[in-house]
Amino acid sequence: MTLVWISGVVVGSVAFVGGVLNLGIKLARWTGSGLAMALFFPASLLLGVCGWMAVLAGAWRMRRAYLRRFGSEVSAVVIESELECKRGRRVFGFDSWRLQIEVQFRHPDSGVEVQVQKQFLYHEFRVASAREMSEQLHIGAAVPLFVHKKSAVIEIPKRPLWIDIW
Repeated sequence: MTLVWISGVVVGSVAFVGGVLNLGIKLARWTGSGLAMALFFPASLLLGVCGWMAVLAGAWRMRRAYLRRFGSEVSAVVIESELECKRGRRVFGFDSWRLQIEVQFRHPDSGVEVQVQKQFLYHEFRVASAREMSEQLHIGAAVPLFVHKKSAVIEIPKRPLWIDIW
């Protein structure tokens, strides 16, 4: 499911930024200003990228609010927690860090013990946040979860990375 989500985010971001660029060129042509024609590309690109991040943040908040409203709050126990540096996946010369946790809880509807695994990605300049979260989510720690049917979300106050929603 993660690959599907990441693919959807990439395709959506290209379409969203392309739409903002198209709107920017239409506005520049409508004004007829040489300055607007010169600045439409960088301004539209910046607005498109910032706008897309705002859309993803809004989708994350909406999903979280939906699960809070219609889901059941369950206490889960961390059974696996691992923080590692992904040196081979450098983006612009920066390492990325991955916090992988696995929690176990009893599903409120079926009563069956369920295990859920989640990965949080961090850039090198946010490694302190990754270490802090790793300390909070150590093995044996109790973690609140919101569960609704086949969906579960670990209650964390802030998204670690822009692409992280599910």
